[in-house]
Amino acid sequence: MENGVFKLRKEHVNFKKLLSLFDKQLDLLHKGKPSDYRLMADILYYMTQYTDLVHHPIEEVIFKLLAIRDPGVVENVTELTKQHQTIGNSGELLYKKLENIINYESDIKKSQEIEMLGRLYCSTLRIHMDKEEQSLFILAERLLNNDDWEKIRSDTETKPDPIFGEAIEARFHLVCDKLAQPTSDK
Repeated sequence: MENGVFKLRKEHVNFKKLLSLFDKQLDLLHKGKPSDYRLMADILYYMTQYTDLVHHPIEEVIFKLLAIRDPGVVENVTELTKQHQTIGNSGELLYKKLENIINYESDIKKSQEIEMLGRLYCSTLRIHMDKEEQSLFILAERLLNNDDWEKIRSDTETKPDPIFGEAIEARFHLVCDKLAQPTSDK
């Protein structure tokens, strides 16, 4: 897992692109304009099934190693690891609410709730990623060696990224189409 921090940073860039796309839909909701609930649900599905199940576990293995190397980061590691759980839970809740609206199991008038939960989710995740990048990622680049990265690779599961990987899963074609549009159209 050579240059593992580079890969994590690259994934953060991709996650931020998705959050910006999600924000655009929340802006439409706020203005009372039609919003694409399917697009929002697909973004959250990705975030809960890739970010929470693949990306975050890799970070947690890295963080545990860092806590062994530098006991001064234990509090930061504990906080960021707890945030992974909180972010995952809130993403799953928001995803379910969006699916309920899409499947007519919930009133579309819950757009204010969707907007509030969506804004909280996006801002919490952005702050979380910034904290990781500005603290533990820098420390990982300094303290971890090639043997550590090999251990991280062997201790974690990986799977292809279904949006930003080599093959785009069918479910995410709409998301990719929206990401490819000029910024003003998203």
